[in-house]
Amino acid sequence: MPMPKTPQLETEMSQPLTITAVEKTQTCLDRIAQTEPDIHAWEFLDGAAALQAAAQSDRTQAGMAMHGWIVGVKDNHNTADMPTGYGSPIYRGHRPIADCSVVSRLRSNGAVVLGKTVSTEFAAWPPSRTRNPRNLAHTPGGSSSGSAAAVAAGMVPVAVGTQTLGSVIRPASYCGIVGFKPSYERVSRVGIRALADSLDTVGIFATNVADAAHVYRVLANHADSADNTVSDSPPQLAFCKGPSWWLADDDARSAIQNYITGLREKGHVIEDIELPASFNALPAAAKLIHDFEMRHGFLTEYIHHRNELSDDFLSGFERASDITIPEYEAAIELGDQCRQQLPAIVGRRTALLTLAATGEAPLGYATTGNSAMNAFWTLLHAPCITLPKLHGKLGLPIGLQVVAPRFKDLEMLRAAAWLEKQ
Repeated sequence: MPMPKTPQLETEMSQPLTITAVEKTQTCLDRIAQTEPDIHAWEFLDGAAALQAAAQSDRTQAGMAMHGWIVGVKDNHNTADMPTGYGSPIYRGHRPIADCSVVSRLRSNGAVVLGKTVSTEFAAWPPSRTRNPRNLAHTPGGSSSGSAAAVAAGMVPVAVGTQTLGSVIRPASYCGIVGFKPSYERVSRVGIRALADSLDTVGIFATNVADAAHVYRVLANHADSADNTVSDSPPQLAFCKGPSWWLADDDARSAIQNYITGLREKGHVIEDIELPASFNALPAAAKLIHDFEMRHGFLTEYIHHRNELSDDFLSGFERASDITIPEYEAAIELGDQCRQQLPAIVGRRTALLTLAATGEAPLGYATTGNSAMNAFWTLLHAPCITLPKLHGKLGLPIGLQVVAPRFKDLEMLRAAAWLEKQ
């Protein structure tokens, strides 16, 4: 069943604060009381503690960059005052001794961390219990399922998650919201449980580009630079199918091609770009790196807590045992080589346009969907953002993904803000 239309919750949070953080927090808690029984987006929530934090922020942090911002945080982010279970029964009730860097930056800038959103097991497998607010019969995606669903349902205006293959862009696409994965290492991952260290990237969920950009600027220490994320001048863009185009559903391919045609009919020059043949091996390389590093990172859990790991996680862990060091090194080298080529491929253009997912959110809860449209961009360490511009045959959202070379985050955000208004 579809959920009612998401309330705005004053989601253009970058506008001047007109009500207190306490009032904003209470609005979020009221919305959660209405929708959480159906959606299951939250792993931990303490409304009383959140209201106390909001009152403290109103007293001492008014005027700070994140004052009045209510944020959900994925359960792989360490929090000293909330349990952090990493989506696993092994760590149920675990209390870290310190906040991760992301949470520290949010709180020190005045944000209220409302609670911990549901993650799949160690941000990998299997699917979580969270449902898609756009249609409860469909997956919200993963692994940042709770963060995406919480924003899509209007429970919080923004939330943070992580992407290792497609765990920000894909769930944002499925849930019909903005999802932004910055350049690799642009936002500190200190205090976040690693899945695959060469790929893991902090991401942001929001209902609009301006809010995602504002949170990014705080997390990436861009807060003192001028806000140029909105421009009336059209950016130079190109359409790129990418190496996984053949895996996309027919309606998804038609949707983005029709969208590009529409931009061209308005007079915008959108060129077609074809990536070099060497890029065709990137999706497999990304998955190989993911599995190899995941196996090394969770050896302790496998040895000492095997009976508490899911069958899906065990299967992935054991499959990775066949990967050799030369294969892993070759995959890392391929990523490095293609990453160096990407700026020249993009050239004078600001960004590339491509699909954010292979299609609409799959029916049922047996899978979090296919990361084929995301994994190779993640390996390229590229900034990516998805905009809810497209729809599939069932009327569910499909994201338009905007991609730029590494560290061109602000330029890409300006392009996304322009596209958002079209």
